[in-house]
Amino acid sequence: MEYERSIYHGLNPAERTIALLSKAECLKRSDELSEAASTLTRVPYPDIHDTLAVKARYQSALVAYLRADFKQAESEMLQMAFYTRDTLLYREYLFLKVLVLNEQGKWKEAHTALEEMIIHSDAGREVKDSLMHLAGKWYSDKSIPKLKKAETAQKWATFLPGSGHIYAGYVGEGIMNFALQAASLGMIGYHIYISHFFTAFTVGSGLFQHFYFGGINRVQFLVEKRNYKNKRAFNEPMKLIVLDMQQRLY
Repeated sequence: MEYERSIYHGLNPAERTIALLSKAECLKRSDELSEAASTLTRVPYPDIHDTLAVKARYQSALVAYLRADFKQAESEMLQMAFYTRDTLLYREYLFLKVLVLNEQGKWKEAHTALEEMIIHSDAGREVKDSLMHLAGKWYSDKSIPKLKKAETAQKWATFLPGSGHIYAGYVGEGIMNFALQAASLGMIGYHIYISHFFTAFTVGSGLFQHFYFGGINRVQFLVEKRNYKNKRAFNEPMKLIVLDMQQRLY
């Protein structure tokens, strides 16, 4: 309430912005991220100086990142750079751009942002060269995750039951899905053989369609699950690396 009073009675845009940032920080610490984000939308950017605008953009991007709204976080970081021509004003916040891009699977852009973070630091030439070399290894084609495509998995599952599951990395589930569909077809064939046509085309056919179309729908979930695991396996260690680099460089 005190911060809101300060915002209302602020003598100038800078004072109101400082109060808005303080209020947003309180809300953020209270895990009220939606309220914090709403508060930061009230910052009067056209009326404040670049240094304060950069701090506000950073807080907005950070809150969006914590809310897992990575597109909004990236937008705030892009606006920070667009409206602030002096990189020295926002170089210490470039680490967040790396983290945001990593979360979106934009690893080439994240690599570029990490190199920018290194270049604009005050570290010596040898340190920069060493870190640039490491960054190249971390974001090499061999290191970044190879994400699966749901469309490819569904095509495989359509033409060869179980293969979509195997493509997604779930071999056991793929074999099980194939076996169930094969068993359903076997049941249909057996009941036709013994002249139980009604059973063949109701129970047998129903089971086959259930496993067939269910398998196709299932692979999309499995691809998303596999991609999530692959992203986390890369992004979590990189998060620690980037944060450690941030502390060392800035």
